[in-house]
Amino acid sequence: MIIKAAISTEAQTGAAVEEVCRTLGELGPDLVVLFAPHHHGPEFEELLDDVCSRTNPRNLIGCTGESIIGPDREVERAPAIAVWAAKMPGVRVLPFVVDQGDLGDLQTEEDWHERAGVTPNAKPSFIVLPDPFSIDAESCLNELNQAFTGATIVGGMASGAEAPGQNRLFLNDQVLRQGLVGVSLSGPLAITAVVSQGCRSVGEFLLVTKAEGNVIQELRGKPAMEILRLVYESAPPADRALIQQQGLQVGCVLGEEDADAGRKEVLIRSLIGVVENQGLAVNTLIQTGQVIQFYVRDAQAASADLHHVLAEKITAMGRPPAGGLLFSCNGRGRRLFGVPHHDINMVNSLAHDCPVAGFFAGGEIGPVGRRAYIHGFTSSLVLFRDA
Repeated sequence: MIIKAAISTEAQTGAAVEEVCRTLGELGPDLVVLFAPHHHGPEFEELLDDVCSRTNPRNLIGCTGESIIGPDREVERAPAIAVWAAKMPGVRVLPFVVDQGDLGDLQTEEDWHERAGVTPNAKPSFIVLPDPFSIDAESCLNELNQAFTGATIVGGMASGAEAPGQNRLFLNDQVLRQGLVGVSLSGPLAITAVVSQGCRSVGEFLLVTKAEGNVIQELRGKPAMEILRLVYESAPPADRALIQQQGLQVGCVLGEEDADAGRKEVLIRSLIGVVENQGLAVNTLIQTGQVIQFYVRDAQAASADLHHVLAEKITAMGRPPAGGLLFSCNGRGRRLFGVPHHDINMVNSLAHDCPVAGFFAGGEIGPVGRRAYIHGFTSSLVLFRDA
């Protein structure tokens, strides 16, 4: 397996494509992934044609992004093009597209197998790039999870648009304005997903003893707001200040353990309000009997979490990855850390000689436990190596 990645900050589209393709050289890739900001909007068709003619990929997917990630930098809200190219001998690479209108027609798991061009027996992994304005990405992801149980699904929501129709998706030689583009990968390759949700816990694990819909009504048999007040009062001063400034997150324990780290799998969701002075509303469904924990998010916690999770995953891999794709939240970068290139520098410090490209997404897709979710303020990285 040979993977290369390149980025150009040339403002002129033709010059940018020439620079990245010169860096990639004569690879003959099985898969190219293209990320471009809206700066190049007037010339998206020309950009794609130029990339295809210069790299001659067997398959290509990509999308627009507010900010673009290359192998050595993150270019935030400025002109940049990143191209990631992989030669994967023996790997079956199949691109596909799903539109909002297709969701009603894809009624069975077999329908999804046919659309993706692969069955679960092939043990595929997926990279998916939805446009958030034009497709119900969460429903689509739920269907993919069900049709391909246990499959690794990663990606990011196209970003940078201010209105429907402004984002672009790339699929081979087509520039699309809506839907989801994706690719399935199966055969002799190993894929490791690294999802850093960027939080640290506050207080203990808590049993939900009463819940309805997305509202936690009781924790440990007491009103949820009463328990939250106790958690806040017992937290260190620094955490209390963070809770006041940033609010709280809720970690929903999934009842599974990370096979690499041997710890509980927790899905982070936002605490969005108080209901009738007693209940806590969360932006996900909550069930009685579920276990939760409260979390805070800040730059220090996000940095420490990414380092911890990535180091564990790389150690568990046993041998270094050949390359990776990085989908970081558009709320990270300078906005969160105050310095440039945070996530890509972290990846490069732990995964040496691993060509990476990606973009700042409007929602990051990656697995927690045995299924994929759409996250926020998360860094979702997928690493590739020979099987």
